[in-house]
Amino acid sequence: MLMTYGRGRAEQFRLHPTPGSALNFVPPMFCIYLLLTPLLPAWCLWPWPGYGLVLIGQAMVLKSGPFGFKLAALPLIFLSHVCYGLGFWRGLFTGLKRGGTRTPGNVVLEKVNVP
Repeated sequence: MLMTYGRGRAEQFRLHPTPGSALNFVPPMFCIYLLLTPLLPAWCLWPWPGYGLVLIGQAMVLKSGPFGFKLAALPLIFLSHVCYGLGFWRGLFTGLKRGGTRTPGNVVLEKVNVP
């Protein structure tokens, strides 16, 4: 689901780019950083502790569950960032899908019988 969401966001960016779309590039760039991490020198690994703190912060603001469940959510939060990023890359480099024959002015309302 998150890969599809990322793909759709990239397609939206391709159709209507705005300066506000810049934050949508953080997860895809994170995926590139993730791939390059084994090749980077030690001084380039400084973002990892900060990202770990962000993950812990995201887990702590979860509304329910004991502390152990919140920590168990950390891998899922990480996976959601990666899936969104991969989907975004897919959406940047695949063909745009046009929706059927519907146009903005081609809306049909159903007639509802009210007793």
